[in-house]
Amino acid sequence: MSLPPISALIVLDALARTGTVRDAAVAVRLSQSAVSHKLKALEAQLGFQLTTAKGRGVVLTSDARRYVAAIRPALSILHEAHSGLDQAKGPLEIAVVSGFAATWLAPRLTEFRQRHPAISLKLSSVAAGEDIPDCDLAIVFTDRPPEGAIHLFEVTFFPVCSPDFLHARAPLMLENLTPDLLLHLNSQDDWRQWLALKGQSLEVGEPSMIFTGLLAMYASAEAGMGLCLGDAVTSDHALRSGRLVRPFTYEIQAPASYWVTPPPNGFTAPAATFAQWLRAKFQSSSPKPVADMTL
Repeated sequence: MSLPPISALIVLDALARTGTVRDAAVAVRLSQSAVSHKLKALEAQLGFQLTTAKGRGVVLTSDARRYVAAIRPALSILHEAHSGLDQAKGPLEIAVVSGFAATWLAPRLTEFRQRHPAISLKLSSVAAGEDIPDCDLAIVFTDRPPEGAIHLFEVTFFPVCSPDFLHARAPLMLENLTPDLLLHLNSQDDWRQWLALKGQSLEVGEPSMIFTGLLAMYASAEAGMGLCLGDAVTSDHALRSGRLVRPFTYEIQAPASYWVTPPPNGFTAPAATFAQWLRAKFQSSSPKPVADMTL
């Protein structure tokens, strides 16, 4: 038997995915009559029935469902190869808040480069609150996203510390916390808000450690200097590797969240490709909870 036309197989796959001839026609950009014609021709070539009537529409037969499951991997490979011929090309300059760049983005850039080798990347790290330099795309942590920004994810904060720090103070309880054990980011408001959530009257003050950079704060926590507030994205790798643990389960909602922002003239083709990849990464592999180490 000769191989069926690729276009007919794509139509059959579209019908399996969408469930109706009308929606399949929209998906493959053909008329409903053209879709029906391709299905009849494919049915004649394969030698078995592809659809059966159900109400005012049709559904796939069990033979057709098994056939679609068998050909779908090959169709995916063909689609990926075809997409590579029309991929975005050219330079892409990105400005990213430094903590997110180092802890989440950098370990995943290899995948983007493999998928889009024709895009050349320039990555600039900026501190939270700094002015964003001229670039093709920025990833910012803000509560005031500009027009056209794409939302990435919300952030909740929770205490993290090194395993050695935790075990040296076992059992570590809320009533045992003192100001000298707390590491702060930018100001002491982070711990004030978390403690207030738990109804604690601890007055955060001197002696204290305040950091203006997320990475330095995490490094100090890993070194056993104290507890800091982390989140499920920027501290995910450290939690999974065991460099940090969660001594308490309570979380507070951050006042800001992460956004992808375009320049005034809109996204370039490489920037749009990167933004789509970024959204897909968060939709398909959002951070999963890590076991707590509460003692």
